[in-house]
Amino acid sequence: MKKLRFLLEHMKGYRLAFVLAAVITVLFSFFSLFQSLVFSYVIDTIIGGEPIGNVFISLMDKVLGGTAYLREHLHVVALFLLGVYLVSAFFLYGRLTLQNRITEALSKDLRDDLYDHIQKLPYAYHVRVKTGDLIQRCTSDIDTIRRFFSGQALEIFSIVSTIIIALVTLISISPKMALYASISYPIVFLYSHFFFKKIQKLFQASDEKESTMTSFLQEALSGVRVIKAFNREKYEMEAFYKQNRTYVDVTYNMIKGLGDYWGISYLICMLGILSVVLTSIFAVRNGEMSIGSLYIFITYQSRVVYQIRNLGRILSDFGKVVVSTNRLIEVREEEEEDLESGETPVIKGDVEFKNVSFHYADDPEVEVLQDISFHIKPGQTVAIIGPTGSGKSSLVNLLARLYDVSSGEIYIDGVKIEDINKKHLRRNIGIVLQEPFLFSKTIYDNLSIADPKRDKNDIYKASRIASIHEVIEDFEKGYDTLVGEKGVTLSGGQKQRIAIARTIVNHSPILIFDDSLSAVDTETDAAIRKALHSFDTSATMIIITQRTLSAKDADFIVVIEDGKVSEIGTHEELINREGLYQRIYEIQSRRKGGAHDDEV
Repeated sequence: MKKLRFLLEHMKGYRLAFVLAAVITVLFSFFSLFQSLVFSYVIDTIIGGEPIGNVFISLMDKVLGGTAYLREHLHVVALFLLGVYLVSAFFLYGRLTLQNRITEALSKDLRDDLYDHIQKLPYAYHVRVKTGDLIQRCTSDIDTIRRFFSGQALEIFSIVSTIIIALVTLISISPKMALYASISYPIVFLYSHFFFKKIQKLFQASDEKESTMTSFLQEALSGVRVIKAFNREKYEMEAFYKQNRTYVDVTYNMIKGLGDYWGISYLICMLGILSVVLTSIFAVRNGEMSIGSLYIFITYQSRVVYQIRNLGRILSDFGKVVVSTNRLIEVREEEEEDLESGETPVIKGDVEFKNVSFHYADDPEVEVLQDISFHIKPGQTVAIIGPTGSGKSSLVNLLARLYDVSSGEIYIDGVKIEDINKKHLRRNIGIVLQEPFLFSKTIYDNLSIADPKRDKNDIYKASRIASIHEVIEDFEKGYDTLVGEKGVTLSGGQKQRIAIARTIVNHSPILIFDDSLSAVDTETDAAIRKALHSFDTSATMIIITQRTLSAKDADFIVVIEDGKVSEIGTHEELINREGLYQRIYEIQSRRKGGAHDDEV
């Protein structure tokens, strides 16, 4: 029921069209079967002189002028039959047009809704799931539902209406023969039903293996630079061959199951038709049935058993739909991040961490941060330094509320961070990450991504502050240069400086540089920091770094070790105090040939 409600909810604007398409499908089935009655009438009544035994044929006979008239004017029957074919074609056209409109609209709504929901899911969810799996749910799974509605959903109405109309007609001709004809119906249907139960697990296994393979491909293509650098092409190919082989084996089992079904069901159908042919021939010989009725029984039996057999295909496709719908529902049931509620105070840049501790939800035993406390006043520049894995970047995630604290409190301008509207909070915090992500667009589009209507002069000014304007101008197409997927056509330093400019252009009152100057040389690092201070003296800046040179001009420095604050002070205070900062400074300030070795 949950799956049905999910699909009906997304068909809200197209339910009336779907009902109309179902009615047209039933009418098409009626006129398709009616054609055989016309042929039976010609064989039995017009040629053979038998009395009319069907209410629809009797009505047709009166409308067309009677049997005697039609016997002399057979072309009228031919024209009438042509009209029946044209009406059937019209209904078929109407059904296909409606079902395709409904299907494309439904699949569009599903994609829009799912992507919208994924965008609103918390950062922790995206860290937990595989990107390739989400891509498959947005594409392959929705396409499975689209194919079902474009070909099979309305076919169910066609099958049911065909069976009912055919059975009623056959019973009206000969109840005894109708009983013989219907013996194979439940056999074909039950076989289809049990096949559906079996094949659903095979479809799910195939879908999951395809998802795993998609995730592998996505990761491998994203890391192609590393693969090339470490000569891992052969290893990656072998790993992919293994993933592909597993997927093929599982899918082959599913296809083999389909082959078994089609073969056995075909045999059952042919035996059902053969039984009707034999019993009908004996009935005609014994005078219990006319030749026209024999024609109807054979024609209807062929139509019905193949329709029921086709039900197996529909049920198997529905098995795919059930699996795909479940996968969409799994994502939709994930709780969205609340981006709307909360206060929207004026943020000036006063930041206070008070006894903050943090652990990840899936590993509560490991405290990433423990009892962190420090206070940054508006306009101050603070450096946070410490070894890799000490928890520096976790502070950034907490401040932007990508994660929430496990205990303790964070205040911004005296307001508890949990009480601030997330969208408002993130709009006022500019973050430059260590590994900046650039979209496969022009440099200008990447720089103006937060506000496409931003004035060009603001873009150019931010680029100059980030020491990247002249570099961009030297490109053949300048700011209209395409950077390639994830900025692959740019160097690491160029990408970082573009990311810095992208953040600066928003004039956020709080700026965070998460080791984002690591890919630029020390001279450019110093130039960017100097330009930043002259650009906006009111902005609060948090510089996360492993360079003492980047930290030395900060108002104060916070040293993090093993998730704890081990030292707080100015550069001068810390280099004269025994501790981690002093050791880092001594290592990085060793001179080799008169130059600072800041890269140790």
